[in-house]
Amino acid sequence: MITILLDHIHLGSGRKYRQISSGIQAAIADGSLKSGDRLPPQRDLADALGVTLGTVTRAYREIDELGLVKGEIGRGTYVARPEAEEFTLHALNRPDRDTVDCIRFDLNFPVPEETPDLGDMLAELSRQPALTEMQCYQPTTGLIRHRQAAGRWLGRLNLPTSPEHIAITSGAQHALFVALASQLSPGDALAVDGHTYPGIINLAAVLHIRLVPVEGDSEGMRPDALEKAAACHRFKGVYLIPTLHNPTTTTMDANRRQELAAVLACIDLLLIEDDVYGGMAPVAQTPIAALIPKQSFYLTSLSKTLAPGLRLGFLAVPPGQLPAVERIMAASIWSNPSLTAEIGSRWIDDGTADRVIIRKRQCAEKRMAILAEKLVGPNLHFGPGSLHAWLKLPLPWTGESFARQAAASGVQVIPSANFSTNGQQAAEAVRICIGPPKNEAELARGAEILTAILAKPLVCTRPFM
Repeated sequence: MITILLDHIHLGSGRKYRQISSGIQAAIADGSLKSGDRLPPQRDLADALGVTLGTVTRAYREIDELGLVKGEIGRGTYVARPEAEEFTLHALNRPDRDTVDCIRFDLNFPVPEETPDLGDMLAELSRQPALTEMQCYQPTTGLIRHRQAAGRWLGRLNLPTSPEHIAITSGAQHALFVALASQLSPGDALAVDGHTYPGIINLAAVLHIRLVPVEGDSEGMRPDALEKAAACHRFKGVYLIPTLHNPTTTTMDANRRQELAAVLACIDLLLIEDDVYGGMAPVAQTPIAALIPKQSFYLTSLSKTLAPGLRLGFLAVPPGQLPAVERIMAASIWSNPSLTAEIGSRWIDDGTADRVIIRKRQCAEKRMAILAEKLVGPNLHFGPGSLHAWLKLPLPWTGESFARQAAASGVQVIPSANFSTNGQQAAEAVRICIGPPKNEAELARGAEILTAILAKPLVCTRPFM
């Protein structure tokens, strides 16, 4: 049992009890730990991890608070029965669980309105000679016509580039993996925001990359803080989400982008720019990567704008870096499914993508207005076209205690701890995504429940040690 946990627990800087708790949650989620399995004695796990007994005790208390395990005096701690998952935070991240009676604000994907008709596209493709070509092996970085379509799409996002510098990936997460794996080695340091996309946190653990949070303000990462941190850490690069940041919703203005580009150019740092929400912004910003293209990896996808299941991503790479990208892609998936790329390319070229995004942006802004009307106050942050909001919580709420209370009331949100890169938090908050609710009425009902929770005093259960 200890071996299973050691495979899932990755200790780094920050709160070790929370990292242990997250590892146990991951082991339960992927089935390595099953209902009724007994966790190792706390002292044994502490010795194996090289931490104090109190650290493991605190981790066990946290997963007990989440309902994942149950302690029995004289027998130990056991994984809880499956129905206990209804109130666990980890279960909030599982798209396969039964959510008939739950209102989901946890997953970040487009609003359901105006999704393009896949049936019509497949019917059209069934009559095209290109369908036969889709059944054959393709170039690792994608067919040239697909890369040309991707180039036209990136042009709409103000990133001029050529097909020779583009790789077609299986979604933005795969593009992020390819960029990291092709440029960074185990032990390398990457500058990030204090709160950032959980996907980069997971990838850093897998690739053994050190994430170093850099101080920011209302415009995002501060250039002076990045320059100061770079003098203390041997950064290999920086990861940024300049438009509709996940989770804080911040969009950098042109001055901040130019200032960061100047710092990156001066100290010769690699940029990995994540622009998956760029298509949702009413006005396309100029990517930082467009200012320093020779040292930038830029990634985006159609998942946040058209359909999350399409899994079509675009990665623009600096000159001379495509062979390194191709090597990682060949080792991971060989090449992106060409049928997916064909669908996305046709939607780009026939105008479907442009039309759908306009309508989805309108629907998203209408949903966000409903949320803002229900959750009145200065602590709800969002931007035009945003698919999520960032709700800063008043004391004594924490993101985790609020998420637990919301889950118990039938609403799922994600606590700020899930986005923290070092276990420290400047503010306790939750992310609220407006895409998952089936309709505006369900969204309004969920927002009313969250408002009612905020109106009541926090009822503490067992305090953490």
